[in-house]
Amino acid sequence: MTYNRKFLFSLLALGFLLSCTQTPEQRAENATVLIVVGNTDSRIGTGSGFFVERDKIATNIHVVDSGMVFAVGRKKVYNIEAVTGYDSDRDLVVLKVSGKGTPLELSEGQIDDPIYVVGYPGGGYKVTKGKVHGIRESDGQLRLVPPDFPANRGDSVTVSGNSGGPVLNNKWQVIGIAVSSTETFSCAIASSAFNDLLDSSNKEKLADWQKKDPIRSYVYAAWGREKLKNGNYELAIKGLNRAALYPRATVYNDLGTAKTESEEHQEAIKYFSKAIGLIPDYAGAYKNRGNAKLKSKNHAGAIQDYNKTLELNPDYADAYNNRGVAKLKNGDYEGAIQDYTQVIKLKKDDAGAYNNRGFAKIKSEDYTGAIQDYTKAIELKKDYAMAYNRRGVAKRESGDHEGAIQDYTKAIELKKDYAAAYYNRGNAKKARGKVRDAELDHARFYYYWGKTNSNRGNYQEAIKNFDKSIEFNSDYATYYARGEAKRAIKKHEEAIHDYTEAINRKPDYTEAYYDLGRTHLDLDKYTKARDYFIKVCTILEETINRKPDLAEAYYYLGITLHRLDKYKEAVDRFSNAIRLKEPVIYAKAYKARGHVQEDLGNEAEAKVDYAMAHCAWGREALKRAEYSEAIKHFNAILELDPERAHVRDARGTAKMELGRSKAALGDLESAQNLYQEAIEDYDKAIDLESENSRFYHNRGLTKLLRGAVSNHNDYNGRIEDYQAAIEDLTEAIKRKSNLAAVHPLRGMARCLLGYTKANQGRSKEARGQYKEALKDFKEAINLDPNNASYHEGLGLANAALGKAKATLEAFEEAKKRKEETEKGK
Repeated sequence: MTYNRKFLFSLLALGFLLSCTQTPEQRAENATVLIVVGNTDSRIGTGSGFFVERDKIATNIHVVDSGMVFAVGRKKVYNIEAVTGYDSDRDLVVLKVSGKGTPLELSEGQIDDPIYVVGYPGGGYKVTKGKVHGIRESDGQLRLVPPDFPANRGDSVTVSGNSGGPVLNNKWQVIGIAVSSTETFSCAIASSAFNDLLDSSNKEKLADWQKKDPIRSYVYAAWGREKLKNGNYELAIKGLNRAALYPRATVYNDLGTAKTESEEHQEAIKYFSKAIGLIPDYAGAYKNRGNAKLKSKNHAGAIQDYNKTLELNPDYADAYNNRGVAKLKNGDYEGAIQDYTQVIKLKKDDAGAYNNRGFAKIKSEDYTGAIQDYTKAIELKKDYAMAYNRRGVAKRESGDHEGAIQDYTKAIELKKDYAAAYYNRGNAKKARGKVRDAELDHARFYYYWGKTNSNRGNYQEAIKNFDKSIEFNSDYATYYARGEAKRAIKKHEEAIHDYTEAINRKPDYTEAYYDLGRTHLDLDKYTKARDYFIKVCTILEETINRKPDLAEAYYYLGITLHRLDKYKEAVDRFSNAIRLKEPVIYAKAYKARGHVQEDLGNEAEAKVDYAMAHCAWGREALKRAEYSEAIKHFNAILELDPERAHVRDARGTAKMELGRSKAALGDLESAQNLYQEAIEDYDKAIDLESENSRFYHNRGLTKLLRGAVSNHNDYNGRIEDYQAAIEDLTEAIKRKSNLAAVHPLRGMARCLLGYTKANQGRSKEARGQYKEALKDFKEAINLDPNNASYHEGLGLANAALGKAKATLEAFEEAKKRKEETEKGK
């Protein structure tokens, strides 16, 4: 015993001496961990964390809010034993881990402190230099910028993957924890936020903590932000509203942004005001509320919000720019010039700021200054059509009509439908005595302005524009465009006149023949309609690369022939349209042919055509992520023919994806029901075609997803689903499915199964599953070595097995593959 104690003491002393010989940079690296997260929807995420006590790691809630979690150090993988403290308002959590690390010392940050942001952005270790630009008074949040800001506003000092990592001062003490980035700066939670959390005696299992409503709100917020980024504002609002049940300023700010994008500006203003109510010095929310007020034409209110933004953050370039826009609208040209000048000071290479300042100078009659600004804008952005057009205006006002004409011409070369440039060039030519050339330009101006009004649904205004264009130059395109506008407001006879005038000027003008046919069809003049559609088909059949137009012409010819009771001819024309496989017409042609077959008494053929139409519509709805719509179409097919295996599979996929959406919004009961219905569809598909590998693949994925939404205490139910998923994916592999996709999915199922068993205390069984998962990810990499997600899967499996070095190497490789892919784009 004496010998063992001495030996242990010697080891501790050696460890202490070794730690003392480390540089501060090395201590920071050793104290910082890669957070690896295997999400239940089969995706793998990463973040950062660091030791705040010997057995405690700090990170962001949004890094570890769901899924299996491992903390990977330079030499050791730390399993998460418990959550000991968290602050759901500040996105901060402290985790108790297995094993010991060397904690970093905490300190307080000061403005202008040089800083180092340490973490694993993209999965690879990195130290990024910066400085503290400001400290938010309400919550002590640090604003971080590059070292030479504002001269260099370059990349953010915290990027994806750095979340949860330490922000260190020049003594390598922790002054904050990286949390997010804005368009101006990055943000860090002040180290003082740890004070209460480190004293907490709380201990709860990670899986139990992840199910708490305040923590789930982070999952809903992330889902909503993803939809917001992808432009799906309706779903974004649903997710963010779910998150907002536990109010956070950032969620209200995102809701306001989604409402602004949806043109619901008053609703947006309410949400931005709620964000400000929670954080009174939230500069970004003031700026965004100003944007909403600007769009709702409350220019004075917008200026007030931009003033407050700039009081809180004097380097907010976008706020200066947008305040300049509001001042222009209010007629304060000198004020706008001052604001755009500030933007240029902050962002020297901002072509838009020079362009905007040039416009303000035109308004204040400083044409020389305007020309200089537009010239600089063009120097920074060679294809800047607006800058050329506006420089032309400044030159014209300065008396340089030839120079103005050159600039307008360049603007038109860059943007052929630039109505304002045509109008301006026409005026400049008229001033030079080039009357006919001026008339042609004015004709193009009215033509393109008419097209704009037509696209907006302002058909009466569009017709007036086209009338003016025809006064100057009666070309075929303008007659045709006026005909379209007249047909839209049901002035059919006048539309026919215009289409005919277009054809008189261009005898092979298929678009005009086509619309003549459709207009006569509207008037129930089927014989004439047929003749025009035949003319279109005849011309297009000899034309290469006009398949969409030809498919549409065949379709309308078929419609016309059907109304003329020429059934067999109609069937032939619909068949022609179907053979061209153009998405917009394909399903419509099947349905129309089904109607003709029904009239012919061919019930079996009609049934097949209707099924094909619904199948095409259903698959298009699937592509658009309109899952309920897709299910309706697949239901219609299966009512006609329940033995269609591929339709069963497609409906199962639609139900599975709809279930995913329900699960993402926390409606787990609906998700479970949809997954069960999807599995039943796959069961039937497999009964009908037992060798189809895709059916097993899809059923396996659905079982994996169902396991993930089961009651988190129901380990046996989860295990059953994960095992069933593995069995299905194994069957898919046997049948030579898309192996590069199935192997990593099976690897994820095995990781989830192992993690569930580990939580039951069945460590040996869990390790066996992790080893099998490792084989799957290696096989996927053999099949597709450039897929970064497969390398991340390999990293996850290695983390589960406690292999720190192999985990870090896998994520470094994943990062490399991602960077290569980006370069390839």
